This record gives sequence, structure tokens and C-alpha cells, in this order.
Amino acid sequence: MTIRKLTEESAEPGGAVVVTAFACRTRRDVLLLWWLHRRLKPEVGARAPHFIDVRLFVDWRRRVVRSVSLWSDVTGLYDMGRVAGHIAAARVPGRRGITTSCGVFTYRGEWQTVLFTGQDNEAVSPLVQG
Repeated sequence: MTIRKLTEESAEPGGAVVVTAFACRTRRDVLLLWWLHRRLKPEVGARAPHFIDVRLFVDWRRRVVRSVSLWSDVTGLYDMGRVAGHIAAARVPGRRGITTSCGVFTYRGEWQTVLFTGQDNEAVSPLVQG
């Protein structure tokens, strides 16, 4: 597996949406993930300047937690390495047998440009503040 580091030059402008799914074995694990996210959100907000917000979507019946976080700059994801609580919490799923899957989705342009190929519309990403 190759890890590609994003740089200011290689990153596409416009921010990113990160979706992480946690497939839990028990409802207790679902509750643990909910608690960890709630406890860590203020620390991430304080140490990661490009972090906008995070929301959890919990499917109690299937025991699946989806975390959706918004970032004003995709390179800001590396700031998570400065959040000691998140580093420790990232080890929890593996230890508890929770399966994870994560995707990073970057801004691709104004919706009309994306959906209707060929239309050239200038727009600012909704994830970029100001």
C-alpha cells in the first residue's frame, strides 16, 4: 500500500468531506463510538483549523455508525496527527473488532458543471469559508 501525502500544490482547492463507517459487533460498541466522537469534537476543533464540523449517523439495528466530517482544506486532514485524543481513539475499533471503511471526497466544481458536462460555471466550494 502506498501512502500519498497531499501538499498545497497537489491538493485540489475546495475542501473535503470524509465519511467513515464503523461496523460494530455490539450496541455497546456503537455507544462507545458515539461517546468518543462527542468527547473528541472540541479537541479536534481546537487543534485542526480546517475542521468545520462532524456529524454521526447511527443505525442501531444494523449496529453501523457513519461519521461525516467537513474540512475547508483537504490538507487539513493531516492536523488530526496533532490531536492526541484522536490518535488514541483511532486504535479503539481494531481492538474491539469493529470494522472500518473510510473515503475522502473532494470538491469537483459547481454542481451544474459536474452534472451537465460542458457548462462552465464559476463557483466557490461550499466548504470554503468566506
